[in-house]
Amino acid sequence: MRFEAAPDGAKRLHRFGLAIRAQRERKGLTLADMAAACGYSTSAWSRYENGSPIPPELPAKLDEVMGTQGMFAVLWDVIKDEMWPDRYRDYMRLEDGAREIGEYAPYVIPGLLQTPAYARALFEAVNPDATPEAIESMVDLRMSRQIRLRSADPPYVSAVLDEAVIRRAVGGPAVLCEQLEALLPLLDTSRTLLRVAPLARGAHAALGAPLILLGLADGGQAAYQEGLVNGQLVEDPDAVRARRRSYDRVSADALTPGESAALITAVIKECKS
Repeated sequence: MRFEAAPDGAKRLHRFGLAIRAQRERKGLTLADMAAACGYSTSAWSRYENGSPIPPELPAKLDEVMGTQGMFAVLWDVIKDEMWPDRYRDYMRLEDGAREIGEYAPYVIPGLLQTPAYARALFEAVNPDATPEAIESMVDLRMSRQIRLRSADPPYVSAVLDEAVIRRAVGGPAVLCEQLEALLPLLDTSRTLLRVAPLARGAHAALGAPLILLGLADGGQAAYQEGLVNGQLVEDPDAVRARRRSYDRVSADALTPGESAALITAVIKECKS
């Protein structure tokens, strides 16, 4: 899933950035002042003021630092869903409130688990005509999806990675090594479960396309099936159950977390050598 900002969403983000800049200048603060006060780098802050997607926790920090009494939080609530193109908007709204997220990844590391360097290399590969600024905006947007995983009430995330995923050197060996090392602490925790589907076991029920399953707060379920150009949000209960069965089958045939850790560690050693 590329999840680039929608054209209308990009305009709204640009206006939001202008509002940040106007309030900062009204307070007599520099870029460096604001970056330090809110805990970001000056370069990241410059991108936010120029219309890059912002971290979800930033509006509250803006209101606190600049004394705007909730103005930025309200503005963000109005525009946040507009960042996404129409074809992704409904999915992102569901993902944001999901209690459980399960993903089968046949090609690349799932976006929720990507490091910035891995995401950047991936965006550069699939968007060869994009400017560096546009690439950084895409990276910021992808990283913003991960904030909830570090919140006080994160969703439960499980993923089955095809062995090809952990061997595909997106960004080169160094970037892949960093990415794989970031996966190791997440393999088996109270909130995450990651496993590898080995190539040696051949075909399986989910083979062919990325699949995401969402367990919603109201007890409902949804699925997102990725296609070559775009994807399909599936909410029909029978269709979701069919995809859930496919995911369960590939999960059952995957390596254990311990076996997955051993394989990932072996691939890291290969990268470093």
